[in-house]
Amino acid sequence: MSRPVAVRSRASELGSVARRRLPALLLVLVAVSSLLLLLGLHTVNQIPVAWPAAGLLTGLLLVTDQHRGVHLALGGLLLVTARLLADPDVISAIGFSAATVAGALVTWNRLRRGLVRRRVGLVEEGDVSRLIAAASQGAMTAATIVVVTVAISPSGGSPWLAGVAVLGTHAASQLILVPLFARGPSFAPLASRRERGVQIVLTLGVTAALFSYAAAPPLVFAVMPMFAWLAFRGTLREASLLLVGVAAIASIATALRLGPVHDLATRYDIAPELVIGFLALFLVDCALLLLPLSVMTTQQRMSAARARAGQQTLQRLVDAATGSAVLYVDLDGVVRVFNPGAEAVFVRGSDEVVGSPADLLFADAELLRQAARMGTAPIFAEICAAAVVAGDERQPWHFQRPDGELRSMLLTLTSVSDEHGEAAGYLCVGEDVTEREAVHKALVEAVERLTELERVKADFVATVSHELRTPLTSMIGYLELLDDGEVGDLTSAQRTLTDRVQRNSRRLLLLVEDLLLLSQIEDRQLTMQPRSLDLRAHVTASLESMSTILGGRDLEVVSRLPQVPVTLEGDPDQLERMLVNLLSNAVKFTPDGGRVELVVSETTDSVELTVLDTGMGIPEAEQDQLFTRFFRASSASAQAIQGAGLGLTIVRTVVEAHGGHVTVSSSEGVGTTVSVSLPRTLSVDRSADRPVADQPQSATPYNRSPASPSPGTM
Repeated sequence: MSRPVAVRSRASELGSVARRRLPALLLVLVAVSSLLLLLGLHTVNQIPVAWPAAGLLTGLLLVTDQHRGVHLALGGLLLVTARLLADPDVISAIGFSAATVAGALVTWNRLRRGLVRRRVGLVEEGDVSRLIAAASQGAMTAATIVVVTVAISPSGGSPWLAGVAVLGTHAASQLILVPLFARGPSFAPLASRRERGVQIVLTLGVTAALFSYAAAPPLVFAVMPMFAWLAFRGTLREASLLLVGVAAIASIATALRLGPVHDLATRYDIAPELVIGFLALFLVDCALLLLPLSVMTTQQRMSAARARAGQQTLQRLVDAATGSAVLYVDLDGVVRVFNPGAEAVFVRGSDEVVGSPADLLFADAELLRQAARMGTAPIFAEICAAAVVAGDERQPWHFQRPDGELRSMLLTLTSVSDEHGEAAGYLCVGEDVTEREAVHKALVEAVERLTELERVKADFVATVSHELRTPLTSMIGYLELLDDGEVGDLTSAQRTLTDRVQRNSRRLLLLVEDLLLLSQIEDRQLTMQPRSLDLRAHVTASLESMSTILGGRDLEVVSRLPQVPVTLEGDPDQLERMLVNLLSNAVKFTPDGGRVELVVSETTDSVELTVLDTGMGIPEAEQDQLFTRFFRASSASAQAIQGAGLGLTIVRTVVEAHGGHVTVSSSEGVGTTVSVSLPRTLSVDRSADRPVADQPQSATPYNRSPASPSPGTM
């Protein structure tokens, strides 16, 4: 064990022993003090001075965590014993002892009221008032018991005079001794040890002199102003000990029949009980002067220390915020705080700025701009006030550094109030956003350029598509004339060539149509002409249109349709385009010998359409891009399968335009399943053609299962 740890352990052990022995020590003090005072000082009616037994018993209750009842009973027994040694009157002995015990118990209970775990202390506001109220209640309790005791005691005497004496002495005992057992502030004194020592000796010496030789009783109060010095310059603990010393000197001198207090009985022919009351009044006045002054002074010093600590903490926080400019300006706009972050942002030293108007940090043009925005004069303080009132506290400000560099700062304004809730100034927290604004501007310009490029590309695609569609249509028409023999019969070799040209022309025309549709989607010009239709007819037409693509292919293409009409509302042209894209996708990505199946089913509210194939499928890592325009799977590219990557994009657009949804499941090397769900009734406005779909942005969620094929793309 290291030496510091051993020292702390030893100190803790000694403190524990002291706490265990303190109750016994207090009981001994109760017995000794009571016996000495009872034997040395009492009235003609055998009324003892309650000081200091009552205060010691209350202190015993405050420092005892366990066995309070036992300790209190022992204290009462000691008081009864001491009383009987001085006076054999059993009733008086029991009554006076019970009064002291009851008064101490009431005082302790009143002090503990409202405190759960915290010790009784003289630290916070209201603690002195709590002590005075507790001492008063305890004294009144003790006095009441004494009045009854004297009234029934055979020794005689005035019950009311006895009550007055006990009331004063009990209160004095509590006010003087209880502070020794209360929790006090750990605060260093203002005066040096030597100064405090001289003052204590001087105060005790003057007290001894006044209570030994002074002839005029009022002179005893001359010692009271001397307490004020120690209250302001010393500590509460030292002041309490000094008060105990003064009370002991006054009590002992009076017990020895010395001093002006004892001389009252003969000089003014007053009752001895009132003499005791005068002594108690002196002690109570001393306590009421010393305790409030000492506690109030300590609380003010603690408040000042907390305020200084808070200011220092705030200053450290402000100084630590080197990444932000922190300024505090008063109502006149004068800078009072200028942290290192502000020095770095403005490139100005705090000694140069603090004490100067904040207007000097900004150009006149910027103040005019901000003032015009807020509708106020071009003065920084007035702009701040208007911004706070309008709730417009966060705005960009522009300023120029001493080297001429223009910078931008995002400034947040906050009103600061004083202790009365009145506006005292404005806290301005700024962040240099010059680089951020430059990056933002560059990004905006880049987006604008990309948008323009996208528009130009879309216009180009639309223009080229329109220009290609007319000659392609014409070419296909002339090829049909050739096939029909309008210019003569074709040989077998010629017909083979014309079939190839026609097939490729139709494929090119489909691509042109898809590009035109994509252009309409991007320009939000895709329109619908919905009507009631039988989906079976359009499925059949779509299958027939696949004959050109299926020419020369060894594929099994089947459809499973209900025997009854499958009615729904929809645009027949758009639905047929969707079906053609789904079927062509399945055909292209299914090798010869495979199977393509189209299944139509219906529920109460919707029509379900499923296209299944046994094609190559899509790699799992690429499936989240299936509905992205121009996307082609790596497997399709590797096998040089023709297509522009628009099929599923168009399918999803048409389906969503009808209020439905499409899902895809995929497994590479197994096949593709595309499921479409269409509502029977469209929730669209039929009064006019309107855009129905936006540019697809992300893949529609799809479901995968080991038993399901996976999608192909066009």
